[in-house]
Amino acid sequence: MQERNYLTALLQGKCPHCRQGAMFAYPIRKLSKFNVMNATCPHCGIRLEPEPGFYQGAMYVGYGFTIAFITMVSLVLYALGDVSEWHYIGASIGGMALLIPLNYRYSRIVYLYLFGGIKYDRHLSQTK
Repeated sequence: MQERNYLTALLQGKCPHCRQGAMFAYPIRKLSKFNVMNATCPHCGIRLEPEPGFYQGAMYVGYGFTIAFITMVSLVLYALGDVSEWHYIGASIGGMALLIPLNYRYSRIVYLYLFGGIKYDRHLSQTK
């Protein structure tokens, strides 16, 4: 089995310990269950919530994603020329509403990778 690098595993939502098991139980296209996260990694069995309430800190990562998105939308609209402030507001709110599943998932994934204290074990990616 080919070993995933750090960035590929993060973008695919894989376990930070083995980089094989999925962190979320369902694919993101199943919108009714986009937020259901596996309690343990299906490949290596490590707990994906290191402590109770761990993912409350992921709100700050999600906030950062939101600010980056609104800044990007604002720069694009500004480059288009004379645009009403309602276009800025509508594009920002509409875009963020569409990106809720991505924002939710990737804020948790990034938070776990950065602050979860789970180290990668190269031997686990080669077993099973």
